[in-house]
Amino acid sequence: MSLQDNYVFWLLTNYFLGQENYRLIHLHEEKQELWLDNPNKKDRPVIRIQMRELGWASVVERDVTHVFNVAENLRKQMGRLKLSLVNIYISPFEPVGEKPVFEERLTGKNEKITLQNFLIATEHAEQKLEDLEKQLNIPQGTFNITGEITEERVAEERQTVINYITKKVTEEQQNARKEKPYITYTFIAMQIAYFLWVFFKDMSLHTFTLVEYGAKFNPLIYQGEWWRFISPIFLHTGLMHIAANCLMIYIVGPWAEKIYGRWRYIVILLVGGIAGNIASFALNTNVAVGSSTAVFALFGALLYLVVLKPHLYAKTIGSSIAALVVINLIIDIFAVGIDLAGHVGGLVGGFFIAGALSLPLQYFHWRRVFYGVGFIFLTVLFLIMGYNRAGEVQNPALSNSIAQSYFQKDNTKEANKIVTYLLKTNSADEYTYTLIASDALQNKQYNRAEAAAKEAIFLNPDIPQAHYILALTYLRKGDHDNALKEAEQAKDLSDDKLFLDFYNQLKNSNQLEGAL
Repeated sequence: MSLQDNYVFWLLTNYFLGQENYRLIHLHEEKQELWLDNPNKKDRPVIRIQMRELGWASVVERDVTHVFNVAENLRKQMGRLKLSLVNIYISPFEPVGEKPVFEERLTGKNEKITLQNFLIATEHAEQKLEDLEKQLNIPQGTFNITGEITEERVAEERQTVINYITKKVTEEQQNARKEKPYITYTFIAMQIAYFLWVFFKDMSLHTFTLVEYGAKFNPLIYQGEWWRFISPIFLHTGLMHIAANCLMIYIVGPWAEKIYGRWRYIVILLVGGIAGNIASFALNTNVAVGSSTAVFALFGALLYLVVLKPHLYAKTIGSSIAALVVINLIIDIFAVGIDLAGHVGGLVGGFFIAGALSLPLQYFHWRRVFYGVGFIFLTVLFLIMGYNRAGEVQNPALSNSIAQSYFQKDNTKEANKIVTYLLKTNSADEYTYTLIASDALQNKQYNRAEAAAKEAIFLNPDIPQAHYILALTYLRKGDHDNALKEAEQAKDLSDDKLFLDFYNQLKNSNQLEGAL
């Protein structure tokens, strides 16, 4: 290739990079080929420049077919509906044979690629460069090749391009080092702060404490506490639990924050975590807490990168994230007390959210709508599944325990929500009715207390607390004889000194009244 051809190659490259802020997306200096893209100006075409000897027109036709294939893959990776491409050949002479590929704009088979080919042959280089300037609306005289073209002049243009590329890479590396994953650090700090606040309220971190401070607890969600889809992300069952989740966020969070940008990262982290809790709500009736749903949402978002750009990410973060997902899911399957539904829900939710948001500086593509609609569909589906289970008969043991703790803390509003849920689903047992009777007695609702206590005794005659409450109810209503009978039942069913003292008190009272 002549000095002029080399000079034109580097002159064009230098202009597009330095003056129009194109970015280099492929460079093969040995094949003397490069591809350029301008992400900031959608109206500017992708540029492909190749310097080669074109002996026959058939060679060009084969190369144009290759260019169409590459452009189609490039269009999909960029997420564009359509792609305009300018293909520039720099050759010492024109190819032999008919050259229809240079006469008009070509369109791909799917009509999504438009291709304009330019041939800059040595003999007519100045005229062809002027035509290129007009075609691309470039100021006249920009591609001036007048004067003697020496090796030094070619080397200068080439070095300018290399310096520009080196400077850009250096700037990006410096910016990457300067940017701290502040959202990741803030999220971890919030996790720790909330954990410590709850921990110092109750160092044993009982199940009731977790429910009281926002755990996913289906009966209260059924009663309207929708915020329990969010709050579990910030709750943990112990030091090992929060340490494991915060460590995982510290490992994978900065990747996602850097790649997706801060606001996308926040959406993936929080909405993905909520999606996991919704899946848990639909498929798991246990109390659930932990930021692991958000962690798996990050896994899903990073796995989406492998689908979006497999050539770039499959052999880098793809294998690492896939290994983390597989290991964690295997642990979930064989471990006790792990919310597998929440983890899988977070993983799928993070994947679809990432697909809907895509990466920064990506052109719009309809697949983002598909991912967005898919996420909404799955979310609504699992919400419907969860709320359709609202009428199912549940094991009341846990609900009774939590309701009792609420009653003991004088939070009758929350306690009654749980009791109401048990009654609606026909899940109430003798202990549920005993709680109802106790609350009614404290509120001087004696008829309600009597009815609830009798129902508890009907379900289980051997429950001393119900007999004791019924005795107190009879006593408040002035029925000392029935009160004594129920007190005796409570005393006979339990060794609790409270029941014995109450019975003796009633018995002595009746004897005193009889003597008088």
